[in-house]
Order: sequence, then structure tokens, then C-alpha cells
Amino acid sequence: MIKIPKCQPRRERGKGWGLVTLEFVPKGKLVQEYVGEVIDEKEKENRLQLWNKEHPYDANYYIMGLGKLYIDARVFANQSRFINHSCDPNCKVVSINVKGRVRNGIYSLKDIQAGEFLSYDYHFDTSQGERFVCRCGAPNCRGTMKGGGKGDIVAKKTLTWKEIKAQYEADKIFLAEKKGTD
Repeated sequence: MIKIPKCQPRRERGKGWGLVTLEFVPKGKLVQEYVGEVIDEKEKENRLQLWNKEHPYDANYYIMGLGKLYIDARVFANQSRFINHSCDPNCKVVSINVKGRVRNGIYSLKDIQAGEFLSYDYHFDTSQGERFVCRCGAPNCRGTMKGGGKGDIVAKKTLTWKEIKAQYEADKIFLAEKKGTD
């Protein structure tokens, strides 16, 4: 039995929820397995379209590739869904074969101290890099969670208070309209 380190979800400044380890994690150790509902390409696209329609200002996705399939950790998941993106991560995702089944393990890239937030590079496969603004603050930050090399650098965008308020008001209207149709 592989023992994974104890972790706890916590609010991470400027990023929402994150996951901290409660104990020291040496380099190369399995930290978490990314788990959720396994779905195919068609179901992934359906869920993303529905999420975009119902939550136009929320770019929080919990879908990760798993070979030719995908893991959706929105509803059925473990603590790994709280691990945030970083352009200078302390973990990485490794697909491994366990008794004929591919699984995604999240492994430490370096020693991680107790109380540190865990992170990995999401490498989003998207043409909408500007929608997935990175707020990792690393010196090598690409400005986006979109994968790719240094040629993909985009300008960092910080929302103004006016933009945040407009998103909030639009979401309130959307929710009120949605409530009226239920």
C-alpha cells in the first residue's frame, strides 16, 4: 500500500482554493492521484459546452486527459482537484499503468515543506489561452495556463474592479433567470 502525504484544502491568496501538504514530501514521491468520473471525448465536449453556457464567467474546469479518455473531477473527486496551476510547479502529472489501467499520479518535483501549496503546470490544450489567465506569480510565468513553450507568452491581465463587478452582476442576472426556469 502506497502512503500518500496528508493534505488539506485551504484558500490560496488570489487563486481561490488550493491544497497544502501537512507533512514534508520528498522529491519524486506520489502526492495524490487525480481521480474523478472517466468520460469520453463527446461527453467532455458536452459538459464543457454546458458549463460555459451556465457559467459564462467561471473558467474553473476539473477535466484532465487520461490517454484517449478524460477524468472529470467536478462532482466525483478527491483532494487533488484543489491543486492549482503554476508555471514553476512543485509537482507534475505522470500517467502510469496500474494492472492494465492508465492512472494519473501527481508526483513531487522537489522537496516540499509542510504547509506549502501543491501545484502543477496544467498545460491546457486550448486556443483560448487568454481566457485562462495565470496568477502563479512565478518569475517565469507565461501569463496563461495554456500549455506550450515560451512562444505562447501572452500579456498578463488583471481584472479591474469594474470588470469584476460587471461579471458579478451578470452572474446574478443569470442565476435569477435560471431560478425562474426551475
